[in-house]
Amino acid sequence: MTKARAPLSIDAALARIAGHMPKGYDDLAQVTGRAVRTVRNWGDPDTPEQIPLDCAIALDLAYIAAGGDCAPLFETYQLKLEMASMERFACNIALARHTADVIREGGEAHSALVRATLPGATRADRQEALRECSEAMDFLKRTLPLLEADRAPDQHHPP
Repeated sequence: MTKARAPLSIDAALARIAGHMPKGYDDLAQVTGRAVRTVRNWGDPDTPEQIPLDCAIALDLAYIAAGGDCAPLFETYQLKLEMASMERFACNIALARHTADVIREGGEAHSALVRATLPGATRADRQEALRECSEAMDFLKRTLPLLEADRAPDQHHPP
């Protein structure tokens, strides 16, 4: 019985390489110096075996040498790493984007405060400073939940 292959899986990448090679999984076994069963197990989530890095590199190179247009195992690893990074650091990315807004709003408030203290400053200048400071405070207040939303990444996931 054929198992369904999840997209972005090592199994799908191995199947792509095997499908491109003349003898399929037999060629993958020959390239890596491993048994066909071992190579198949690398992509099977129901087995504990995982593909060693040197074998992944060898298989990607064999695929390219056979006329393949990419490195399927590397691309799978790269996409999995990008997805895991986005998931793990999503709070930090949101905080960084919000920090840019806080800096911008703070700068506008600072500038308005300076204008409000200059000789000849008008009531309108003071109102503008009040409005800009209020906006900056609102942005700062919205920072607190982002800081409290999650623990620091090194506490969340041990290295």
